[in-house]
Amino acid sequence: MLPVSRKMALRSATILLPLAVVVAFLTLAPSFVPAANKVEPSLRGSAVLTSGAAAALIGSVPEPAHAFSETELNQFGLVFAIFFLGFFIAGLVRMFNVGKL
Repeated sequence: MLPVSRKMALRSATILLPLAVVVAFLTLAPSFVPAANKVEPSLRGSAVLTSGAAAALIGSVPEPAHAFSETELNQFGLVFAIFFLGFFIAGLVRMFNVGKL
């Protein structure tokens, strides 16, 4: 059986070695992705994507998100205002019932 100090030294060594490896990897690994070496601008697209089949495929996929209309924002604001007013009145009632302001 090992003495207590020897056990603690082994335990700290088993923790420090993986920690040192992770720190070394994080400091030595590249932090940024290098820029692409393209001659053409990336916003114009490539010849492969402008072909007929690729354009039809891209056009048939729905967009991931849409902006909210003004009517939808107004409806949400109305519901939020009523909800917030309920919590505000409930808080006032609680403060007046407790008697300590």
